Amino acid sequence: DGTIKAIDGLKVTILKTDGTTLEQTVLPGADLVVTVGEEVRKDEPITTNPNVGGFGQAEKEVILQDMNRVYAFCALSFSIFLSQLSFVLKKKQFEKVQLAEGF
Repeated sequence: DGTIKAIDGLKVTILKTDGTTLEQTVLPGADLVVTVGEEVRKDEPITTNPNVGGFGQAEKEVILQDMNRVYAFCALSFSIFLSQLSFVLKKKQFEKVQLAEGF
């Protein structure tokens, strides 16, 4: 919890309840929905776009996939590749048969 102390371009300074100040940088293109002196709470959006920042948001590591999902995706991709390859080879074989028969 805190109070908006200053807004300077893309930097919003927030005075926390414990007396410390926090400077939150907002990305370009975001419209601020807070004004100086307004009370804000942690995780409350301070911009119109919820994906562009807010008070108390932290950057953390992103775990992309579970390894079992990666293995399943690789198996699916390989099976699709094999089936497409077999379709192409079968079509080439069919074309050769048609040419031999004179169609």
